[in-house]
Amino acid sequence: MNITRILFFGFAFFFTINFSAQQSVNDYKYIIVPEGYVFLKENDGYQLNSLTKFLFKKYGFTAFMRGDELPDDLKRNGCKSLRANVKKKPGLLKTKLIVDLIDCNGEIIFSSKEGTSREKDFKKSYHEALRDAFKDVEYLNYKYNGKQENSLENENDSVQQPKVSVQPAVQEEAPISKSDKVEKINEDISSKKIPVTKAVSFTYNEETFFFESKVYGFELMQKKDSKSTSIGKVFKSSRKNNYIIQAGDLSGIGYFDAYGNFVLERINPVTNKLITDIFARQ
Repeated sequence: MNITRILFFGFAFFFTINFSAQQSVNDYKYIIVPEGYVFLKENDGYQLNSLTKFLFKKYGFTAFMRGDELPDDLKRNGCKSLRANVKKKPGLLKTKLIVDLIDCNGEIIFSSKEGTSREKDFKKSYHEALRDAFKDVEYLNYKYNGKQENSLENENDSVQQPKVSVQPAVQEEAPISKSDKVEKINEDISSKKIPVTKAVSFTYNEETFFFESKVYGFELMQKKDSKSTSIGKVFKSSRKNNYIIQAGDLSGIGYFDAYGNFVLERINPVTNKLITDIFARQ
């Protein structure tokens, strides 16, 4: 009797968690798959990103690779999508992969179990482990419910657009304070201002960064043990929301996407191929 009760509550707990995750994922209309993953040396290494997109579509999602032509409603409101990410966990004799789905605020909405493989060939191993992790995605039985179709529009506007008082055209412009000048340095992102300050942190390779506003653009700062160190400069280019980064191995060009993440494009010094790094806004 006791064993039966334990099994019953165990199954009930499992299905409660799964149902909750399913409901959250069902609120989102699209999936955006990155062009590359941190643990791979090049974009779509071993066709793992292409396989990720394929598997999401196989299980009912509307998925796009970053760089694909996006539907108009997603261009207007990036919060209608979830950003996919695949993480590699340490393993001696196994390849271990986890699939995360992250919303526009950097919150993980869904995380799969560890997909594993013992294959020795890299491509076979990555593909087998990813398909294994996607069993949890299949169990979601995803179906978009349209629940946040309107609320997400309003939420996206309120989060990404600071309130601005509108002055009559005939009224003289008020003097701009020093703090206002700093705020104006921040670029318009998709015609919506996302302020980038010390209060907004970014993660890359499990390290914490922030962009400190400067006259030329930003100082790229890395935070470790409550200490901040400059690792390079981020210069505004002549094109709106485009930056030139001078930061050693992280030198390249970049921009802020619709989520407020900073997307860095640079040349891999080993392969001489273009790679994309994402500083995820927290």
